[in-house]
Amino acid sequence: MFLAFYITNLNHALAFQFLLSHDSPSFKSLWTKLQTVAQENSSEQFWLKANLGKNLQVYRMKSESSDLLYWCLVTRQPNPLEPMVFLETLESTLLNYFDKEKLTISKLVNNQDRIALLLNCMVDANEPATSDLNKLKEIVPNREDLSKVLSSTASTLSNRMQTRDSLQNKNSGMPSSYAVTLNSTGHQAVPWRTAGIKHSNNELYVDMVEKIHVVLRKGSKRNRFNVIRGILEGFVDMRSQLTGDPLIALNLDLAGHDLGIPALHECCQAHRQDQIIHELQFVPPDGKFQLMQYCIDLETLATRNQLLSNIGLVSVDFDTGLGSVGDEFEIRVNVASSQHSKHIDDLNIAVSFGPPSALTPSDCRLKVLRNTHGHFENSIDNLSGNWIFDKETPTGTLPILRGCLEHASPAQMKFLTLDVNFSSKGELPSGIKVRSVNILSGMPRNITPFKGVKYQAKTGDYQLR
Repeated sequence: MFLAFYITNLNHALAFQFLLSHDSPSFKSLWTKLQTVAQENSSEQFWLKANLGKNLQVYRMKSESSDLLYWCLVTRQPNPLEPMVFLETLESTLLNYFDKEKLTISKLVNNQDRIALLLNCMVDANEPATSDLNKLKEIVPNREDLSKVLSSTASTLSNRMQTRDSLQNKNSGMPSSYAVTLNSTGHQAVPWRTAGIKHSNNELYVDMVEKIHVVLRKGSKRNRFNVIRGILEGFVDMRSQLTGDPLIALNLDLAGHDLGIPALHECCQAHRQDQIIHELQFVPPDGKFQLMQYCIDLETLATRNQLLSNIGLVSVDFDTGLGSVGDEFEIRVNVASSQHSKHIDDLNIAVSFGPPSALTPSDCRLKVLRNTHGHFENSIDNLSGNWIFDKETPTGTLPILRGCLEHASPAQMKFLTLDVNFSSKGELPSGIKVRSVNILSGMPRNITPFKGVKYQAKTGDYQLR
Protein backbone atom coordinates (compact mmCIF):
# COMPACT_ATOMS: atom_id res chain seq x y z
CA MET A 1 0.00 0.00 0.00
CA PHE A 2 1.38 3.40 -1.04
CA LEU A 3 1.48 6.14 1.60
CA ALA A 4 3.38 8.99 -0.07
CA PHE A 5 5.42 10.01 -3.11
CA TYR A 6 8.28 12.50 -3.27
CA ILE A 7 10.52 13.91 -6.02
CA THR A 8 13.81 15.60 -5.12
CA ASN A 9 17.02 16.67 -6.78
CA LEU A 10 20.25 14.74 -6.22
CA ASN A 11 20.99 16.89 -3.14
CA HIS A 12 17.63 15.85 -1.64
CA ALA A 13 15.99 19.23 -2.04
CA LEU A 14 12.24 18.64 -2.31
CA ALA A 15 10.54 19.49 -5.62
CA PHE A 16 7.21 17.66 -5.20
CA GLN A 17 5.43 15.56 -2.60
CA PHE A 18 2.09 13.75 -2.65
CA LEU A 19 0.78 12.50 0.70
CA LEU A 20 -1.95 9.86 0.53
CA SER A 21 -2.81 9.92 4.21
CA HIS A 22 -3.17 12.58 6.89
CA ASP A 23 -0.43 10.89 8.92
CA SER A 24 2.02 10.41 6.02
CA PRO A 25 5.31 12.11 6.92
CA SER A 26 6.69 15.10 5.03
CA PHE A 27 9.89 14.50 3.11
CA LYS A 28 11.85 16.46 5.70
CA SER A 29 10.75 14.04 8.42
CA LEU A 30 11.33 11.04 6.16
CA TRP A 31 14.84 12.17 5.23
CA THR A 32 15.75 12.73 8.89
CA LYS A 33 14.62 9.20 9.74
CA LEU A 34 16.27 7.69 6.67
CA GLN A 35 19.68 9.13 7.52
CA THR A 36 19.67 7.22 10.78
CA VAL A 37 18.78 3.82 9.26
CA ALA A 38 20.43 3.89 5.82
CA GLN A 39 23.56 6.03 6.12
CA GLU A 40 25.56 3.57 4.04
CA ASN A 41 23.45 4.22 0.95
CA SER A 42 24.63 7.01 -1.34
CA SER A 43 22.75 8.94 -3.99
CA GLU A 44 24.97 7.33 -6.66
CA GLN A 45 23.11 4.03 -6.33
CA PHE A 46 20.28 3.52 -8.78
CA TRP A 47 17.95 1.85 -6.26
CA LEU A 48 17.58 2.22 -2.52
CA LYS A 49 15.30 0.22 -0.26
CA ALA A 50 15.23 0.80 3.49
CA ASN A 51 13.08 -0.45 6.35
CA LEU A 52 11.85 2.39 8.55
CA GLY A 53 10.04 0.35 11.13
CA LYS A 54 7.92 -2.71 11.61
CA ASN A 55 5.64 -2.06 8.62
CA LEU A 56 7.18 0.85 6.71
CA GLN A 57 9.58 0.79 3.79
CA VAL A 58 10.93 3.50 1.52
CA TYR A 59 12.01 2.96 -2.08
CA ARG A 60 14.11 5.39 -4.06
CA MET A 61 14.92 5.41 -7.77
CA LYS A 62 17.53 7.58 -9.42
CA SER A 63 16.34 8.86 -12.80
CA GLU A 64 18.40 7.80 -15.81
CA SER A 65 17.30 10.80 -17.88
CA SER A 66 17.10 13.63 -15.33
CA ASP A 67 18.93 14.80 -12.21
CA LEU A 68 16.04 13.65 -10.03
CA LEU A 69 15.30 11.10 -7.32
CA TYR A 70 11.87 9.45 -7.10
CA TRP A 71 10.73 8.21 -3.68
CA CYS A 72 7.72 6.27 -2.41
CA LEU A 73 6.77 5.33 1.14
CA VAL A 74 4.89 2.05 1.43
CA THR A 75 3.71 -0.43 3.96
CA ARG A 76 5.62 -3.70 3.82
CA GLN A 77 4.97 -5.22 0.39
CA PRO A 78 4.29 -8.88 -0.42
CA ASN A 79 5.70 -8.05 -3.86
CA PRO A 80 8.84 -5.87 -3.52
CA LEU A 81 8.92 -5.21 -7.27
CA GLU A 82 5.60 -3.35 -7.24
CA PRO A 83 6.98 -0.03 -5.87
CA MET A 84 9.96 -0.25 -8.23
CA VAL A 85 7.79 -0.80 -11.28
CA PHE A 86 5.44 1.98 -10.22
CA LEU A 87 8.27 4.53 -9.83
CA GLU A 88 9.58 3.67 -13.29
CA THR A 89 6.04 4.00 -14.65
CA LEU A 90 5.64 7.36 -12.92
CA GLU A 91 8.78 8.79 -14.49
CA SER A 92 7.86 7.45 -17.93
CA THR A 93 4.37 8.92 -17.59
CA LEU A 94 5.69 12.37 -16.65
CA LEU A 95 8.22 12.39 -19.51
CA ASN A 96 5.56 11.42 -22.05
CA TYR A 97 2.86 13.63 -20.57
CA PHE A 98 5.05 16.74 -20.77
CA ASP A 99 6.68 15.50 -24.02
CA LYS A 100 10.19 15.95 -22.62
CA GLU A 101 13.42 14.01 -22.86
CA LYS A 102 14.46 15.38 -19.46
CA LEU A 103 12.52 16.80 -16.53
CA THR A 104 13.72 19.81 -14.54
CA ILE A 105 12.97 21.07 -11.05
CA SER A 106 11.25 24.17 -12.46
CA LYS A 107 8.99 21.98 -14.63
CA LEU A 108 7.89 20.01 -11.59
CA VAL A 109 7.38 23.08 -9.41
CA ASN A 110 5.35 24.89 -12.08
CA ASN A 111 3.09 21.88 -12.64
CA GLN A 112 2.41 20.71 -9.10
CA ASP A 113 -1.35 20.61 -9.73
CA ARG A 114 -1.14 18.45 -12.84
CA ILE A 115 1.32 16.00 -11.30
CA ALA A 116 -0.92 15.67 -8.25
CA LEU A 117 -3.93 14.97 -10.47
CA LEU A 118 -1.98 12.40 -12.45
CA LEU A 119 -0.94 10.59 -9.28
CA ASN A 120 -4.51 10.78 -8.02
CA CYS A 121 -5.55 8.86 -11.15
CA MET A 122 -2.61 6.45 -11.06
CA VAL A 123 -3.30 5.45 -7.44
CA ASP A 124 -6.70 4.34 -6.17
CA ALA A 125 -7.26 3.29 -2.56
CA ASN A 126 -3.49 3.44 -2.07
CA GLU A 127 -2.93 0.82 -4.80
CA PRO A 128 -1.76 1.15 -8.44
CA ALA A 129 -4.63 2.03 -10.79
CA THR A 130 -4.70 3.76 -14.19
CA SER A 131 -1.38 3.87 -16.06
CA ASP A 132 -2.57 4.23 -19.67
CA LEU A 133 -1.21 7.55 -20.93
CA ASN A 134 -4.10 8.31 -23.28
CA LYS A 135 -6.63 7.84 -20.51
CA LEU A 136 -4.58 10.05 -18.22
CA LYS A 137 -4.41 12.77 -20.86
CA GLU A 138 -8.17 12.68 -21.23
CA ILE A 139 -8.66 13.05 -17.49
CA VAL A 140 -5.90 15.61 -16.87
CA PRO A 141 -5.66 18.20 -19.68
CA ASN A 142 -2.20 18.85 -20.99
CA ARG A 143 -2.25 21.77 -23.39
CA GLU A 144 -4.98 23.77 -21.69
CA ASP A 145 -4.76 25.56 -18.38
CA LEU A 146 -6.66 23.72 -15.72
CA SER A 147 -8.34 26.93 -14.70
CA LYS A 148 -9.97 27.20 -18.14
CA VAL A 149 -11.23 23.66 -17.93
CA LEU A 150 -12.58 24.10 -14.43
CA SER A 151 -14.35 27.32 -15.40
CA SER A 152 -15.98 25.80 -18.47
CA THR A 153 -19.77 25.93 -18.41
CA ALA A 154 -21.86 22.84 -17.96
CA SER A 155 -23.20 23.19 -21.50
CA THR A 156 -19.68 23.24 -22.98
CA LEU A 157 -18.72 20.13 -21.09
CA SER A 158 -21.97 18.45 -22.16
CA ASN A 159 -21.30 19.30 -25.82
CA ARG A 160 -17.81 17.86 -25.59
CA MET A 161 -19.13 14.63 -24.11
CA GLN A 162 -21.81 14.34 -26.81
CA THR A 163 -19.27 14.97 -29.56
CA ARG A 164 -16.92 12.38 -28.12
CA ASP A 165 -19.70 9.80 -27.79
CA SER A 166 -20.80 10.36 -31.39
CA LEU A 167 -17.25 9.91 -32.63
CA GLN A 168 -16.87 6.74 -30.60
CA ASN A 169 -19.96 5.26 -32.27
CA LYS A 170 -18.80 5.97 -35.83
CA ASN A 171 -17.33 3.18 -37.88
CA SER A 172 -13.77 4.21 -38.69
CA GLY A 173 -13.49 1.95 -41.75
CA MET A 174 -11.21 -0.44 -39.86
CA PRO A 175 -11.87 -4.17 -39.47
CA SER A 176 -14.77 -4.85 -37.12
CA SER A 177 -12.41 -5.77 -34.26
CA TYR A 178 -10.99 -2.23 -34.40
CA ALA A 179 -14.12 -0.13 -34.87
CA VAL A 180 -14.05 2.53 -32.14
CA THR A 181 -17.24 1.53 -30.35
CA LEU A 182 -18.20 0.70 -26.83
CA ASN A 183 -18.30 -2.98 -25.98
CA SER A 184 -20.72 -4.67 -23.61
CA THR A 185 -18.71 -3.55 -20.59
CA GLY A 186 -18.86 0.10 -21.64
CA HIS A 187 -15.16 0.39 -22.54
CA GLN A 188 -13.61 1.37 -25.85
CA ALA A 189 -12.67 -1.50 -28.15
CA VAL A 190 -9.23 0.15 -28.54
CA PRO A 191 -8.68 1.34 -24.96
CA TRP A 192 -5.06 2.48 -25.47
CA ARG A 193 -6.04 4.99 -28.17
CA THR A 194 -8.06 8.21 -27.89
CA ALA A 195 -11.29 7.91 -29.84
CA GLY A 196 -11.81 10.01 -32.98
CA ILE A 197 -8.39 11.65 -32.84
CA LYS A 198 -7.30 13.80 -35.82
CA HIS A 199 -3.90 15.20 -36.83
CA SER A 200 -3.19 17.77 -39.53
CA ASN A 201 0.27 16.24 -40.06
CA ASN A 202 0.22 12.45 -40.00
CA GLU A 203 3.65 11.33 -38.81
CA LEU A 204 5.20 8.11 -37.53
CA TYR A 205 8.73 7.77 -36.13
CA VAL A 206 10.72 4.78 -34.88
CA ASP A 207 13.61 4.91 -32.39
CA MET A 208 15.63 1.77 -31.72
CA VAL A 209 18.00 1.71 -28.76
CA GLU A 210 20.31 -1.03 -27.51
CA LYS A 211 22.15 -1.03 -24.19
CA ILE A 212 25.40 -2.97 -23.97
CA HIS A 213 25.92 -4.99 -20.78
CA VAL A 214 29.22 -6.87 -20.93
CA VAL A 215 31.84 -7.93 -18.40
CA LEU A 216 35.20 -9.23 -19.70
CA ARG A 217 38.09 -10.68 -17.73
CA LYS A 218 41.67 -10.52 -18.98
CA GLY A 219 43.02 -13.97 -19.72
CA SER A 220 46.55 -15.28 -19.46
CA LYS A 221 47.08 -14.89 -23.21
CA ARG A 222 47.79 -11.45 -24.64
CA ASN A 223 44.77 -9.67 -26.16
CA ARG A 224 42.49 -12.44 -24.90
CA PHE A 225 39.41 -11.74 -22.77
CA ASN A 226 37.11 -14.29 -21.19
CA VAL A 227 33.43 -13.41 -21.28
CA ILE A 228 31.78 -13.30 -17.86
CA ARG A 229 28.58 -11.65 -19.02
CA GLY A 230 27.25 -10.44 -22.37
CA ILE A 231 23.74 -9.06 -22.94
CA LEU A 232 22.13 -6.57 -25.31
CA GLU A 233 19.01 -4.90 -23.95
CA GLY A 234 16.91 -3.52 -26.81
CA PHE A 235 13.99 -1.12 -27.04
CA VAL A 236 11.71 -0.24 -29.97
CA ASP A 237 10.15 3.14 -29.22
CA MET A 238 7.65 4.86 -31.48
CA ARG A 239 6.01 8.24 -31.81
CA SER A 240 2.66 8.10 -33.57
CA GLN A 241 0.55 11.07 -34.65
CA LEU A 242 -1.97 9.44 -36.95
CA THR A 243 -5.61 10.21 -37.65
CA GLY A 244 -8.18 7.49 -36.97
CA ASP A 245 -7.16 3.96 -36.04
CA PRO A 246 -4.65 2.75 -38.66
CA LEU A 247 -3.28 -0.78 -38.70
CA ILE A 248 0.54 -0.70 -38.87
CA ALA A 249 3.00 -3.42 -39.91
CA LEU A 250 6.61 -3.10 -38.68
CA ASN A 251 9.05 -5.42 -40.46
CA LEU A 252 12.47 -5.98 -38.85
CA ASP A 253 15.72 -7.52 -40.04
CA LEU A 254 16.84 -9.44 -36.94
CA ALA A 255 20.36 -10.08 -38.30
CA GLY A 256 20.12 -13.72 -37.29
CA HIS A 257 19.42 -13.03 -33.60
CA ASP A 258 16.90 -14.88 -31.48
CA LEU A 259 14.93 -12.36 -29.41
CA GLY A 260 13.32 -15.06 -27.31
CA ILE A 261 10.02 -13.86 -25.83
CA PRO A 262 10.17 -10.05 -25.86
CA ALA A 263 7.84 -7.76 -23.93
CA LEU A 264 5.24 -6.32 -26.33
CA HIS A 265 2.88 -3.39 -25.92
CA GLU A 266 -0.74 -4.40 -25.39
CA CYS A 267 -1.61 -3.11 -28.88
CA CYS A 268 0.41 -6.04 -30.32
CA GLN A 269 -1.06 -8.63 -27.99
CA ALA A 270 -4.62 -7.48 -28.69
CA HIS A 271 -4.29 -7.65 -32.46
CA ARG A 272 -2.83 -11.13 -32.78
CA GLN A 273 -1.91 -13.73 -30.20
CA ASP A 274 0.54 -15.34 -32.64
CA GLN A 275 2.60 -12.25 -33.45
CA ILE A 276 5.68 -12.88 -35.55
CA ILE A 277 8.43 -10.86 -33.90
CA HIS A 278 9.99 -9.60 -37.12
CA GLU A 279 6.55 -8.74 -38.62
CA LEU A 280 4.59 -6.96 -35.89
CA GLN A 281 1.07 -5.70 -36.63
CA PHE A 282 -0.71 -3.28 -34.32
CA VAL A 283 -2.97 -0.25 -33.96
CA PRO A 284 -0.63 2.26 -32.28
CA PRO A 285 -1.40 4.45 -29.27
CA ASP A 286 -1.29 8.19 -29.91
CA GLY A 287 2.00 9.86 -28.98
CA LYS A 288 5.12 8.19 -27.59
CA PHE A 289 5.05 4.54 -26.58
CA GLN A 290 7.36 1.54 -26.31
CA LEU A 291 6.34 -1.12 -28.79
CA MET A 292 8.80 -3.81 -27.74
CA GLN A 293 11.58 -4.57 -25.29
CA TYR A 294 13.90 -7.48 -25.98
CA CYS A 295 17.08 -9.10 -24.72
CA ILE A 296 19.84 -10.80 -26.71
CA ASP A 297 22.05 -13.22 -24.78
CA LEU A 298 25.44 -12.80 -26.43
CA GLU A 299 26.87 -15.73 -24.50
CA THR A 300 24.82 -18.10 -26.66
CA LEU A 301 26.64 -17.02 -29.83
CA ALA A 302 28.74 -19.71 -31.43
CA THR A 303 32.15 -18.05 -31.15
CA ARG A 304 33.89 -15.47 -29.00
CA ASN A 305 34.54 -13.31 -32.08
CA GLN A 306 30.79 -13.18 -32.80
CA LEU A 307 30.17 -11.93 -29.29
CA LEU A 308 32.85 -9.24 -29.47
CA SER A 309 31.48 -8.06 -32.83
CA ASN A 310 28.12 -7.37 -31.18
CA ILE A 311 29.22 -5.00 -28.41
CA GLY A 312 29.35 -1.76 -30.38
CA LEU A 313 31.99 0.38 -32.04
CA VAL A 314 34.33 0.61 -29.04
CA SER A 315 36.67 -2.18 -27.97
CA VAL A 316 39.25 -1.79 -25.22
CA ASP A 317 42.40 -3.71 -24.28
CA PHE A 318 45.00 -3.18 -21.56
CA ASP A 319 48.30 -4.55 -20.24
CA THR A 320 49.81 -4.23 -16.77
CA GLY A 321 53.21 -4.98 -15.29
CA LEU A 322 55.04 -2.95 -17.95
CA GLY A 323 58.16 -0.83 -17.52
CA SER A 324 61.49 -1.56 -15.87
CA VAL A 325 59.97 -2.15 -12.42
CA GLY A 326 56.58 -3.48 -13.58
CA ASP A 327 54.53 -0.55 -12.28
CA GLU A 328 53.30 0.73 -15.67
CA PHE A 329 50.13 -0.04 -17.60
CA GLU A 330 48.74 0.76 -21.06
CA ILE A 331 45.13 1.11 -22.20
CA ARG A 332 44.35 0.83 -25.91
CA VAL A 333 41.00 1.83 -27.40
CA ASN A 334 39.80 0.92 -30.88
CA VAL A 335 36.95 3.11 -32.14
CA ALA A 336 36.00 1.13 -35.23
CA SER A 337 35.24 2.71 -38.58
CA SER A 338 31.59 2.78 -39.61
CA GLN A 339 29.61 3.72 -42.70
CA HIS A 340 26.69 4.79 -40.50
CA SER A 341 28.39 6.67 -37.63
CA LYS A 342 30.94 9.45 -38.03
CA HIS A 343 31.70 9.64 -34.33
CA ILE A 344 30.83 8.31 -30.90
CA ASP A 345 29.62 10.52 -28.06
CA ASP A 346 30.75 11.05 -24.46
CA LEU A 347 33.44 8.37 -24.35
CA ASN A 348 34.68 7.97 -20.79
CA ILE A 349 36.82 5.22 -19.25
CA ALA A 350 36.96 4.96 -15.46
CA VAL A 351 40.32 3.50 -14.36
CA SER A 352 40.62 1.89 -10.93
CA PHE A 353 43.20 -0.21 -9.11
CA GLY A 354 40.77 -1.12 -6.36
CA PRO A 355 40.05 0.52 -3.00
CA PRO A 356 42.96 1.28 -0.66
CA SER A 357 43.82 -1.48 1.80
CA ALA A 358 46.12 -1.91 4.77
CA LEU A 359 48.77 -3.25 2.38
CA THR A 360 48.57 -0.27 -0.01
CA PRO A 361 51.55 2.10 0.48
CA SER A 362 50.44 5.57 1.56
CA ASP A 363 52.40 7.18 -1.30
CA CYS A 364 50.90 4.89 -3.97
CA ARG A 365 49.58 7.14 -6.74
CA LEU A 366 48.20 6.75 -10.26
CA LYS A 367 50.08 8.87 -12.78
CA VAL A 368 49.59 9.36 -16.54
CA LEU A 369 52.76 9.26 -18.65
CA ARG A 370 51.39 9.65 -22.19
CA ASN A 371 47.94 10.25 -23.60
CA THR A 372 46.87 10.64 -27.24
CA HIS A 373 43.26 11.78 -26.74
CA GLY A 374 41.21 13.66 -24.15
CA HIS A 375 42.47 14.26 -20.63
CA PHE A 376 42.77 12.33 -17.37
CA GLU A 377 41.33 13.37 -14.00
CA ASN A 378 42.62 11.70 -10.82
CA SER A 379 40.27 10.83 -7.99
CA ILE A 380 40.88 11.76 -4.36
CA ASP A 381 42.08 8.27 -3.40
CA ASN A 382 44.92 8.48 -6.02
CA LEU A 383 44.18 4.88 -7.07
CA SER A 384 41.52 5.70 -9.65
CA GLY A 385 40.54 8.34 -12.18
CA ASN A 386 38.63 9.06 -15.37
CA TRP A 387 39.96 9.17 -18.91
CA ILE A 388 37.60 11.76 -20.37
CA PHE A 389 37.38 12.21 -24.13
CA ASP A 390 35.95 15.07 -26.18
CA LYS A 391 32.20 15.31 -26.69
CA GLU A 392 32.65 13.61 -30.07
CA THR A 393 35.39 11.08 -30.87
CA PRO A 394 35.71 10.28 -34.60
CA THR A 395 35.32 6.66 -35.65
CA GLY A 396 38.42 4.98 -36.98
CA THR A 397 40.72 6.27 -34.20
CA LEU A 398 43.07 4.40 -31.83
CA PRO A 399 43.48 6.30 -28.55
CA ILE A 400 46.23 5.12 -26.17
CA LEU A 401 46.94 5.99 -22.55
CA ARG A 402 50.17 4.99 -20.80
CA GLY A 403 50.46 5.38 -17.06
CA CYS A 404 52.01 4.01 -13.92
CA LEU A 405 51.02 3.27 -10.35
CA GLU A 406 53.89 4.72 -8.38
CA HIS A 407 55.22 2.64 -5.46
CA ALA A 408 52.76 -0.14 -6.23
CA SER A 409 53.42 -3.80 -5.52
CA PRO A 410 53.07 -6.37 -8.35
CA ALA A 411 49.94 -7.68 -6.65
CA GLN A 412 48.35 -4.20 -6.68
CA MET A 413 48.82 -3.94 -10.48
CA LYS A 414 46.60 -6.99 -10.99
CA PHE A 415 43.52 -5.15 -9.68
CA LEU A 416 43.11 -2.87 -12.71
CA THR A 417 39.43 -2.43 -13.65
CA LEU A 418 38.07 -0.37 -16.54
CA ASP A 419 34.46 0.85 -16.79
CA VAL A 420 33.64 2.01 -20.32
CA ASN A 421 30.86 4.49 -21.15
CA PHE A 422 29.85 5.86 -24.55
CA SER A 423 26.93 6.26 -26.92
CA SER A 424 26.68 6.25 -30.70
CA LYS A 425 24.04 6.89 -33.34
CA GLY A 426 23.45 5.37 -36.75
CA GLU A 427 23.49 1.63 -36.06
CA LEU A 428 22.79 -0.97 -33.38
CA PRO A 429 25.47 -3.30 -31.96
CA SER A 430 23.36 -6.32 -32.92
CA GLY A 431 22.90 -5.15 -36.52
CA ILE A 432 19.09 -5.26 -36.24
CA LYS A 433 17.37 -2.87 -38.67
CA VAL A 434 13.92 -1.74 -39.72
CA ARG A 435 13.07 -3.10 -43.15
CA SER A 436 9.78 -1.27 -43.61
CA VAL A 437 6.85 0.35 -41.87
CA ASN A 438 3.59 -0.04 -43.77
CA ILE A 439 0.02 1.19 -43.25
CA LEU A 440 -2.17 -1.86 -43.87
CA SER A 441 -5.54 -0.16 -43.45
CA GLY A 442 -7.34 2.72 -41.80
CA MET A 443 -5.70 5.55 -43.79
CA PRO A 444 -5.72 6.70 -47.44
CA ARG A 445 -3.11 4.99 -49.59
CA ASN A 446 -1.61 8.27 -50.79
CA ILE A 447 -0.48 9.20 -47.26
CA THR A 448 3.05 8.11 -46.25
CA PRO A 449 3.36 9.00 -42.56
CA PHE A 450 6.55 7.05 -41.82
CA LYS A 451 9.30 9.66 -41.45
CA GLY A 452 12.26 7.44 -40.65
CA VAL A 453 14.08 5.49 -37.97
CA LYS A 454 16.90 6.42 -35.60
CA TYR A 455 19.36 3.92 -34.15
CA GLN A 456 21.29 4.47 -30.93
CA ALA A 457 23.71 2.34 -28.94
CA LYS A 458 24.79 3.10 -25.38
CA THR A 459 26.52 1.33 -22.58
CA GLY A 460 24.96 -0.08 -19.46
CA ASP A 461 27.47 -2.20 -17.50
CA TYR A 462 30.58 -2.40 -19.71
CA GLN A 463 33.55 -3.51 -17.63
CA LEU A 464 36.98 -5.03 -18.18
CA ARG A 465 38.88 -6.68 -15.34
